[in-house]
Amino acid sequence: MDRFVINANTLVVLQKEDGNAVLVKGGITADGFEVLSIYSKGWLTFAYLKDHQGIWWFNARTNKASLFSQDIEAFRVVHEDYSSDSQHVYLEDKPVSPSDPGSFELLPGTSYFAKDKHQLYVKESQHFHVFDEMDTSAAIARHDYCTDQDHLFHLSSGLRYANEYKHEMVDWLREHHPDIPGWWQTGYAHHADNAIQLTGDWYATATSVFYRTESDGGYRRDAKETFNLVRGADRSSFGPLDEQFARDRNQVYFQWRTIRGADPKSFESLGGRFGRDKQHIYYNGYRIEGADVLTFEVLGGTEHLGLSRDQNHVYHAQYARTLQPFGHPDDVLQRIKGADTATFEVLTPSGSWAVDANQVYLWGIVNKKIDRASFTHLLEADPQSWAKDRNGLYNANGKRTVKGIDGASFVMLNRYWGKDDQAVFSFVTGGVYKTADAETFQVTDDEGGAEDKLFRYSIHDGAVRKKIK
Repeated sequence: MDRFVINANTLVVLQKEDGNAVLVKGGITADGFEVLSIYSKGWLTFAYLKDHQGIWWFNARTNKASLFSQDIEAFRVVHEDYSSDSQHVYLEDKPVSPSDPGSFELLPGTSYFAKDKHQLYVKESQHFHVFDEMDTSAAIARHDYCTDQDHLFHLSSGLRYANEYKHEMVDWLREHHPDIPGWWQTGYAHHADNAIQLTGDWYATATSVFYRTESDGGYRRDAKETFNLVRGADRSSFGPLDEQFARDRNQVYFQWRTIRGADPKSFESLGGRFGRDKQHIYYNGYRIEGADVLTFEVLGGTEHLGLSRDQNHVYHAQYARTLQPFGHPDDVLQRIKGADTATFEVLTPSGSWAVDANQVYLWGIVNKKIDRASFTHLLEADPQSWAKDRNGLYNANGKRTVKGIDGASFVMLNRYWGKDDQAVFSFVTGGVYKTADAETFQVTDDEGGAEDKLFRYSIHDGAVRKKIK
């Protein structure tokens, strides 16, 4: 492993395994120098270091040390790139806020999770985030699963609710944690046995409220029902607003999650995952900072994409951090940079294509390769959605550009056929027919019939058939 050495009593140098030495940048000195912790990620060396100024983090990617804490007395290395002082828990040199160093600890049974009294810390090889929807006082981990008394979570692309997989953990929890009163115990206070339907997927017992989900359904297999506890719901005042939102006298809920800060008295659903109260807009249970409540509108039929706007911005849904810099990832509403709210228009019921005065949008994402001036939407035939510009022909399903078609000369003949100067194209099959004679090709009816100088064409069961005249 590489090691740090003092060069001429004034400079700190990283001595590499191959014999080369490089100066450590950033301003760390030899005065009081000490290596507190050192470890490798692949062939790179990272370290917590100290000098008379304070605590430094050495980043091998930049060969630079950064001073991030002067609290030398309280500083401790917890594990590799976790550390703390009297004020903060740190990931490398970045303070996590809020954090509580006094209650911070790694969870046994996993390399992924740590906790303090505020939140769960989730760290995998490429990403880090915190998760504050868990009761960390009762957190238990096993590999990539983590649970509290009410909910089970699983780490994949992010930390997700995984209550539908409780059967995979129940025996282990009963064996290793028989004294904790969690969902795996027969005497658990919030079992959904004998729950009655309130409306839609909202269910309740005499004391608890649940949101029902279905999963793993398929051919010859019934979907599995899961009853997710709406934690903290007041049964006596609880009432659903629609299929996804509900409220009680104290809080607003999106499915089984609490919408933090939402005002239950003024809250209303806007359809799909959208809602608002008198001060804020919410999507998927998360507040949209800066959205204008008075002018905000959902662009009809595109709730699944989150397409919406107010007087200042256009928005769409993306899987991204719920907060910066360390919020957990989920589907959140984000501004579309550069979108012109005054001229933004959704062209299709599916939301596949949209435009404003300057740009073309494919599924809510700016497509800079498409020419706005010559762009034309042609046809929506679920799941296909066709458009063209002077450069080509495009299918929104799969974000495909059709090879062999000249966009400048392409014309749509009807919902079955189109052609350019050299080739014939079928919207049904998505295929280019270069052997057809484009010059004489014409449609003969509105049911897929067509002809050129030598052949007649028809479409049956999604396939093109050709007969000689």
